[in-house]
Amino acid sequence: MIAKVRTDLDSIFLPRNAAVIGASYKDFFTWAMMGGKLKEHFFPVNPNYQEVMGRKCYSSILDIEEPVDYAVLVVPSRLAIKSVQECIQKGVKGVHLFTSGFSETGTAEGIRLEKDLAALVKGRIRMIGPNCMGIYCPKSGLSFNPMSAYREGNIGIITQSGTFAQFFIQSEKPRNIRISKMISYGNAVDIDCPELLDYYADDPDTHIIALYIEGIKDGRLLKEALERAAAKKPVIALKGGVTEQGARVASSHTGSLAGVGRIWETMFRQAGALLVNDIDELINTALAFGSLKPPQGKGISIITYSGGFSVVQSDLAIKAGLDVPQLSEGAREKLRKIVPSAGTMIGNPLDAWQVFHRVNKGQGTLDEIIKIVADESQIHSIILQIDNLRFLAATWGKKFAESFNSFSNIVAEGCLYTRDTTGKVIMLSIYMDPFQSNETERKVYLDFKARCEEHNLAVYPSLNSAINTVSNMYRYTQLKHEGLLRSTG
Repeated sequence: MIAKVRTDLDSIFLPRNAAVIGASYKDFFTWAMMGGKLKEHFFPVNPNYQEVMGRKCYSSILDIEEPVDYAVLVVPSRLAIKSVQECIQKGVKGVHLFTSGFSETGTAEGIRLEKDLAALVKGRIRMIGPNCMGIYCPKSGLSFNPMSAYREGNIGIITQSGTFAQFFIQSEKPRNIRISKMISYGNAVDIDCPELLDYYADDPDTHIIALYIEGIKDGRLLKEALERAAAKKPVIALKGGVTEQGARVASSHTGSLAGVGRIWETMFRQAGALLVNDIDELINTALAFGSLKPPQGKGISIITYSGGFSVVQSDLAIKAGLDVPQLSEGAREKLRKIVPSAGTMIGNPLDAWQVFHRVNKGQGTLDEIIKIVADESQIHSIILQIDNLRFLAATWGKKFAESFNSFSNIVAEGCLYTRDTTGKVIMLSIYMDPFQSNETERKVYLDFKARCEEHNLAVYPSLNSAINTVSNMYRYTQLKHEGLLRSTG
């Protein structure tokens, strides 16, 4: 990546200070700034206020005594040009124009305003937007949402939609998502997806790139940037507007040219990027890559507490493009010494419900059977289905605290062995009915999930979502293999 471009974007993602033009007590950018690391380096700008949230408020950005790195513009579209001109005069390095009312409206006035903006900023200042949420960077403290967790991570997110950006922030704590950098870039009069892909590809804090895109101005540039990024780290992409109706909505949303679905699918595949179907799949897959290496094969084992689900579980895995191989006779023999034969199924899926109840080491506990399965050469991924916590809690009774702690440690030991010693994929499926009204039971599930996340284990809300995520990770393995064959063929 060109050094100047990298410096430009570093100044935007990692500014020394920031201003909000149009700041007020109702403005969520101001609330977010005041709750983050930039609190003491934040300048509210609004001629209608002398102070905002205890900070001196300036009538104009030109009145601020010291240099300003970054400015968020929360002003009506008719004032956008004037505000950007003042930022250029001030020497601001980058601006984010939150305001809508430009080409996405489809009106002559909106299109003209956007063209004027593009001409104004070219070669003078870097701009994000218009019509977007801008940047969230836990490392610098920039955000657009006062509820941001500011937990630094390794997932870099590029999204054309502001709503998708908000969704990721809302999912931070519930899904244990840890973000390095995120940008919502909207209509992209200046900074666009290809440049951001190059920046993230070279960013040492970003190990995975999650992308939501509606349309692009230059398909060739996008494909080349995708290829460069995918050669360095996993790129997981969700494309909006792949149907005729979706393309129409995309055009009215961000003024984007969406295109035919199959063309996009082919382009992403050839570039080595993993294409997913919806926002949940994008989050689930990014979460997995955040802590796991992709599987080297499609063999999966499901360790469960119910033989009744086994047939359906196998069908789900096969339909997802995976294989459910039988365990070796040696492994089955070891399991027979731990898992009672009555009421269980010693195979794959492995129904070992009685073992789930054992919380004393030396009894033949869950970690032991996880390790036996993990050592099987034909097994590349394991899903541990733990949807029966409420039944376990009921049997623990007065010894609940002690038993819960022991059970959590046993599960962690087996999972960490699989992930860190064998290098294989392991995920947990912990289903909790979203309409569950029993707060005691909800707390048991959420506390167990939190214990798993202390070890950065990948936890999913359903078996189906976990299976689909393993399938996506295996598809990525296939993409990398195809790319290697093309480069050496």
